[in-house]
Amino acid sequence: MKNTVAAKYLLLALGTAIAFSSFTSTAQADIAAATALQAQNKVLADYRRLLPLEGGSNFRDLGGYRTEDGKTIRRGLLFRSAAPSSLTPADATYLAQFGFESVMDLRSSEEIELFPNRWAAQAGVGYYKHDYSIMSMIPAQGAENLASLDISQLYPSMALSLKPQLQQYFTLLADGKAPIMVNCSAGQDRTGITSAMLLTVLGVPHQMVLEDYLLSTDFRRPVIERGDVDLAEHAKTNAFAAMMASYSQAEETHATPLVTADGTPYLEFALRQIDKDYGSVEGFLTKEVGITTEQLKRIRALYLE
Repeated sequence: MKNTVAAKYLLLALGTAIAFSSFTSTAQADIAAATALQAQNKVLADYRRLLPLEGGSNFRDLGGYRTEDGKTIRRGLLFRSAAPSSLTPADATYLAQFGFESVMDLRSSEEIELFPNRWAAQAGVGYYKHDYSIMSMIPAQGAENLASLDISQLYPSMALSLKPQLQQYFTLLADGKAPIMVNCSAGQDRTGITSAMLLTVLGVPHQMVLEDYLLSTDFRRPVIERGDVDLAEHAKTNAFAAMMASYSQAEETHATPLVTADGTPYLEFALRQIDKDYGSVEGFLTKEVGITTEQLKRIRALYLE
């Protein structure tokens, strides 16, 4: 009887391993096609991290970081960005050389209405989003005076507010739907937390995760992000336009640094809360978001070398 039970579990384990191997191989083949296209076009030689786009803001590659166990994140597969609503035809032609498979848009319904992602639709890239109101992320006291809103105060609860998007994003990653780009409006807060989770899961040291987060201050182009939208007019009916209008003077040409007065990166507040409540980023993803350990294994197998 014991031998029968043992054999049953051995067969189950073997079946799971074969399914994992088969699935990973299929995803790897799809990714290999994209990397071959990139090699043919030699696009990875064009930049170190920030892509050279005319109408891009904070559009960059997460590849190249070394992990604590000596591996490296593969380049040309994992990207993060501000909203790509101002990309030019030349930018679209350039991005076509990467073979993009997916875009995960973390923005609210108000943001997408104001600055739609036309590039993904025109390029035939898979586009994923979750409908919600930007006001659902803002405390009642902050909603009364958007101009005085302290973004750092939103960080401890931001990961929880992004649960549906995180579930979509990490599932896409595990399914090998790459090259993939994740974005919000500025590519720094929601995208910053999401990218920090991915880098952490892949094994990038904590200090380097923080450094990547802080690069948004250097790579953002607020003027590009605003485009030619009349914020004052849209602010009458669009909550996000009202928020942007309140920040427009503070970020007329340069991004506001993502640190407190004592130099603490805002991201620390999010990661500390996750560690406090779940023990780790992986714990948060598995216990709260519903990402399985097998999915995390696939992510590491696909994006590390």
